[in-house]
This record gives sequence, structure tokens and C-alpha cells, in this order.
Amino acid sequence: MNIIKKSLNNSNFRIWLALVGTATLIIGGAYTMVQQSTRQAANDAPIARAQQVKQLLESGVSPADAVPSQKIDLKENINVFVIVTGKNQQVLASSAQLDGKTPLPPTGVFRYALLHGSDTLTWQPAADVRIASHAETYKDGFIITGQSLDPFEERVGIYDLLALAAWLAVLIWASLVLLFPL
Repeated sequence: MNIIKKSLNNSNFRIWLALVGTATLIIGGAYTMVQQSTRQAANDAPIARAQQVKQLLESGVSPADAVPSQKIDLKENINVFVIVTGKNQQVLASSAQLDGKTPLPPTGVFRYALLHGSDTLTWQPAADVRIASHAETYKDGFIITGQSLDPFEERVGIYDLLALAAWLAVLIWASLVLLFPL
């Protein structure tokens, strides 16, 4: 208790504490904004693709013709995939494959989309597969689109290191200048 009281009586320590605290808040806030912006950007392509497919389906194009023919292996491919189902969630057409099958999100996603028109979520159909996914209703069922979060999460990993490096630089600089002056 005495060491804390003694430290708080030292004006250099109080300035150091204020600088490090302020830097922590600023770097933490900036990191959060960049991390969230990067994660939210992962939703853009699946949402756009779902809207394109919905327009095709509602103009009379068949599900098989509305879905890209290229198969997307969800473990290895980062391209946007499309799954079209009927109202009872049976797969009508799909470009998504996981272990040779078309995966479907949990039934709660379909219920939510039915009530709200759409649902945007992070979907993890396998332990090593995380997807920025979008489910949207159309007149005859559902459209599920998504893409791997791997490239987005790799970027966030770089942001982790940059934020930590910036924080450590402030901590070291403030310590050298205020706590251990020459």
C-alpha cells in the first residue's frame, strides 16, 4: 500500500500513468474500429451476391441457373458460394461443398431470416471453417451465401501485432523519458 501511495505522489509517475492510460485507450479504440471494419467488410460480398441471386430467382431463373457452377470447397476456397433451398430447407442448388456435401446453417438462421427477411452471421460449419454468411428469403425459399473469414482474420492478426507494437513503443518511450531519465 505504501509503494502505491509513494508512486502516486511522484508527479513523473502520474504523468507516465496518464500517458500510458491515454495511449491504451486511443490504441484500443483505433484497433477496435479497424478490426470491426475489417470483419464487417467480409459481409459485403455475400450480401451483394445474395441480392443478385434473389433478383435472378424472382425474375424466373431456375435455382440451378442462378447458382455459379464452380464448386467452392469451404475448407480451401475463399470465393463466395451460393446455396438455394426451398421453403422446407431442402437444397435446390449449391456451389458450396464441405467434405463432399452441401452444408446448411442451423435452423435458427432460417427462422430468423423468415421473420426478418435476412440474417447476417458468422457461421462455423466445421471446426476449421469460419464463414461470413448471409441468409435471405425469396418467394420460394432461402438463399445462403458466404465466404471464408480466413483472409480477413489474417489481416486482423497483423493489426494485433501493430497495435501491440504501438502500445509497447508508447510504454517504453514514456518509461524512458519519465521514469528513467538520463
